[in-house]
Amino acid sequence: MSEIPFVKLFETVEAYYVFDVNTTSIIRIDENLYKTLEKIIAKEIAYSQMDSVSMKKVEKLKAQGFLKSCNTNIEIKHAAADQIEDYMKNNVHQLILQVTQNCNLRCKYCVYSGSYVNRVHTKKRMSIETAKKAVDFYHKHNSNLENGLISFYGGEPLLEIKLIREIIDYSNKVFEGKKVKYNMTTNATLLTDEIVDFLYENGVNLTISLDGPQNVQDNSRVFAESGKGTFEVIMGKLDHIKEKYPDYMENISFNAVLDEKNDFQCSSNFFTYDFISSAIVGATTLNQNSSKNEIHYSELFDTNYRYELFKAYLYLIGRLDRKYVSKLMEAQIAVMKENIHKKVIAKGNRGNVYHPSGACVAGATRLFVNVDEKFYPCERVNESCNAFVLGDLDTGFDMEKVHKLLNIAQLTPNKCKTCWAGDFCNLCAAGMEDGDELSAQKRMERCEKVKLTCEIQLKEYCVLREHGYHFD
Repeated sequence: MSEIPFVKLFETVEAYYVFDVNTTSIIRIDENLYKTLEKIIAKEIAYSQMDSVSMKKVEKLKAQGFLKSCNTNIEIKHAAADQIEDYMKNNVHQLILQVTQNCNLRCKYCVYSGSYVNRVHTKKRMSIETAKKAVDFYHKHNSNLENGLISFYGGEPLLEIKLIREIIDYSNKVFEGKKVKYNMTTNATLLTDEIVDFLYENGVNLTISLDGPQNVQDNSRVFAESGKGTFEVIMGKLDHIKEKYPDYMENISFNAVLDEKNDFQCSSNFFTYDFISSAIVGATTLNQNSSKNEIHYSELFDTNYRYELFKAYLYLIGRLDRKYVSKLMEAQIAVMKENIHKKVIAKGNRGNVYHPSGACVAGATRLFVNVDEKFYPCERVNESCNAFVLGDLDTGFDMEKVHKLLNIAQLTPNKCKTCWAGDFCNLCAAGMEDGDELSAQKRMERCEKVKLTCEIQLKEYCVLREHGYHFD
């Protein structure tokens, strides 16, 4: 009983909790035991110095398998690492094709806007020969999966609609007998009746970039040639689709980039807009990875964001009508269920081999093929960093690099072994580059923020449970 328990203590307004790291369990305890465990962890007292009541409670928890110490002899290795070669042969889930690096807009915050290191728009486009090679490669490496999923990315993919038509026609033939789903991320400004007809007929799911009302949208998302805002053009296209192709609205979702210069409340209120209110709306903050200038969100932005999240929580516990809940918060609720609830109810003891969550199976989860036929783990990483190049269409996967990205925590093994938040960690390799290498220092710079976010999520999760919300 002399060892320090591997736990994270936290409290809400109404209760005290211990998160037992080894078993991924949250246990509600009383205030006296909470303060006693605080002293033990701080090495202010030993177990033998506890009062008799606390001693009995601790012994009971120990008998149930809780409060064990941290095993620093574990090996940091992803659970899939030993089978990764076989896995990559037949389990590539999604193919993302960068059909062009060109765009008809010049969004001020875009990673290709010139505000990010080594990432700019070019006139490079994917050839049909490259696209067919990519589809063939994907078909060969997708055999264990029930469906195929092909996504079109840019730049602005609609600049290459002729190529996309050819790719879909070719893919349907190659995948004959197997369902293939198609996705596209677009700014929507180039949509025409002819294009929408084609997308509708082929069931292409669109994610349209739309940040909010006109003053927000037009502040950053402008046309390349004129510099004019895009709001009126996009809303006109959407109104037309709703009128002529109402069924196709079910295939359209939206993504709002939350610019630090804009008021979160404006964007939040906008997505109650008529037909948009029934659509799925995602929200992302500005990409901080490889930005030339540090990005700071204002206190007002944060206050408005937290207030909207608070209202969403009130809705979950039956204290507020859903009509008052921001569409931008729905994704946050889903994140809490995925990141906290599912892992807590799964439980299970940490073994001798362990890896924090966060790293995907690089190249299999989202295989991004750029215009130069190179492989990347997804569309979010820096294409100029060699550490992210996972091979190409001619040579196939570079398994050594796949292993490195899969086992990204091996950059900081000692820190990861003793981190209480490992099972909730969302740190992948994106943004950890330093030149052509991955940086342990950059990983650690982001670690403290991740742990703070995890602690807040644990508290909010328990408050919702205290007030009767059942995540299942």
